[in-house]
Amino acid sequence: MLPAGQEDTWAWWVRDHETAQRVYRDDSTFLRGTADGVLPFLRLAPLILVQDGPHHKKLRSLVNREFTRPRIDRFRPAIEALADRRLQALIAAGEPGDLVDLLAWPLSLHAIAELLGAPEEGREQFGAWGDMLLSTGPDRAAQNATAMAEMAGYAARLMDERSGDPGQDVVSAAVANAEHHGIDKQEAALLIASLVIAGWETTAAAIGASVYKLLTTHDTDGSTLYQRLCASPGLIPTAVEELLRVIPNSWMETGQPRRAARDVELAGVLVKAQDLVLVAHDAANRDAAVFDDPHSIDLARTPNPHLAFGSGVHFCLGAHLARLELNVALEKLTQEMPGLRLAADEISWNRDTPIRRPEALPVAWSLSI
Repeated sequence: MLPAGQEDTWAWWVRDHETAQRVYRDDSTFLRGTADGVLPFLRLAPLILVQDGPHHKKLRSLVNREFTRPRIDRFRPAIEALADRRLQALIAAGEPGDLVDLLAWPLSLHAIAELLGAPEEGREQFGAWGDMLLSTGPDRAAQNATAMAEMAGYAARLMDERSGDPGQDVVSAAVANAEHHGIDKQEAALLIASLVIAGWETTAAAIGASVYKLLTTHDTDGSTLYQRLCASPGLIPTAVEELLRVIPNSWMETGQPRRAARDVELAGVLVKAQDLVLVAHDAANRDAAVFDDPHSIDLARTPNPHLAFGSGVHFCLGAHLARLELNVALEKLTQEMPGLRLAADEISWNRDTPIRRPEALPVAWSLSI
């Protein structure tokens, strides 16, 4: 626990795994809603990402079942087919090709759209809305609000369509469950918008950053970790978990802040009511008390109780979908492009949103030198 602050209100940084788990799981003491918009974090109300208590649980119940692993696994064939198409587009574009633009972005975008049941026409608008909503800076509040309103409006239109013609998708489930539980249509639409926001750019970023890490990190024999996966594809599931553990997904070093609802002792210190508590999950993911040799990348590490998706009631709804996309992306890349390598000496990283990702990832894949 590290304090940072002055006067009567402090911000406590939680850096160890055990305390991080406690903060995540004690949702009656450490609240997200009362810490929403604390600078430099984005203001995300009224999205479910900052809801607390019974109302949060009720909203989440609208789509919980659709994000269980068995339900998500139904989409594997569609995501595999999409990955195949995107790899063919990458190859057709010629070397060097941008793996972010031609694989990571469209794979993540169309995966979440497929899950929602959104029509193919207009899906690209998700990207524009996501950039608008997550952009940071003193002049961006109006832009953030516009994006939120437009996304919620789009979701409401999808819900209207599903009311008369339900399908086997998330929006149809949200419509049926909202009517059953008496949830306002606008709130349900904001929930759908939250799923797009939380599940699109973050997963695309993870794909790009994971491939970059694999291509630039060497194993003990001098080969890259990517080459090791090509030789041992059975390691891909555990490799995905390890990459999620070691690669930061945000520049913030922490998830959304929480505020203590009451005085509480945490890791041997007194956290007072109204103090902020920041879980530095990247540090917790390298806690030597939980992970052997925590700063090394072990593609076969198991168990791997990382906190990349959080824990407790706010555990990421899209965790299984993100895992599936990462697994499929690495499976297809290692099968089709065993000679994959970077085609640039340096790459640029996004700084326009809190999401840490390569702006572009130029790669080559032919076996010839």
